[in-house]
Amino acid sequence: MKKFVLAAVSAAVFAAATCAHAAPPSEAAVRELMEATNARSSMAASMQNMSKALPQVLRLRAEAVVRNNPKLNDDQRKAELANVERRMPAITAALQKELNDPKLVDELYNQVVPMYARHFTAEDVKALTAFYRSPAGKKSLQVMPQLMADSAQVAQKLTQERAKRIIEQTK
Repeated sequence: MKKFVLAAVSAAVFAAATCAHAAPPSEAAVRELMEATNARSSMAASMQNMSKALPQVLRLRAEAVVRNNPKLNDDQRKAELANVERRMPAITAALQKELNDPKLVDELYNQVVPMYARHFTAEDVKALTAFYRSPAGKKSLQVMPQLMADSAQVAQKLTQERAKRIIEQTK
């Protein structure tokens, strides 16, 4: 029994050492993977979506801060809300300019490369690149955004149904 435990421990230590010393991918290999996954265009699309959504989020947040400020009377609150409205076009334009700047995508891209290197080995990156260049990988890149959107809708429906049931049960 002692020999079996010793052999098992030795195998585990060897496996852990092998995993710990797996070669990290080169920057070029990571960039090749990112190219295969169209990461740059995905990042640019995310920035464009953010540039459209962020002004509304900021407006709602600013309005909430003004409405919930106990130090303001009704006239001051009204004036501050008008100030928020007056400033929103300039804020929106500035945000859209910044978030649609191609240099921002370049900065993001360059900062993401080392993240891949921290989480994937050279072999992982090689295998992922091969997969995303394959017909199945290319199809997954095309289908995945719609699949994720559809999944989010299903998840929202399911959670709403459960929330309703919980509300009914706790009356």
